[in-house]
Amino acid sequence: MAPGMATDSGPPVSYRGAMSDGMTQAEADAFVAAWMEAWNSHDAGRIAAHYRDDVEYESPFVASLTPGGHGLVGRDAVRGYIEAALTRYPYLHFDAPMAVAVGAGSVSFVYRSVNDLLAVETLVLDDDHLVTRALCHYTAAPPVGSALGG
Repeated sequence: MAPGMATDSGPPVSYRGAMSDGMTQAEADAFVAAWMEAWNSHDAGRIAAHYRDDVEYESPFVASLTPGGHGLVGRDAVRGYIEAALTRYPYLHFDAPMAVAVGAGSVSFVYRSVNDLLAVETLVLDDDHLVTRALCHYTAAPPVGSALGG
């Protein structure tokens, strides 16, 4: 059975390291704002501090910036990816998110990323609000005036 699936005998099985309690909308908004401020600071250590030592990180950008597949394991590997991203995109800047949604032990948010891509990130958090799993998704940004185009 996949993690997070309900069983006939009890509550859903939680993801490895996921928060035991939920997060309020205000906490989610503050977490995402701090995450974006860290990226906008271009300080790899500050960005990496949001991730747990054993984080699982999946993004289509991983393959273009680091050797291997689309996923990374561990804060050190994520920090290497962050450093490569900051080198490749020296003018990287994220504006405030278009939407932030609270999940069960996670937060998802939508924002404009590099190359004007629309990004959707889902971050599974532990009880200390460190990212234990990151799932990153990108698509060509919809036209201005559409529901997500601004």
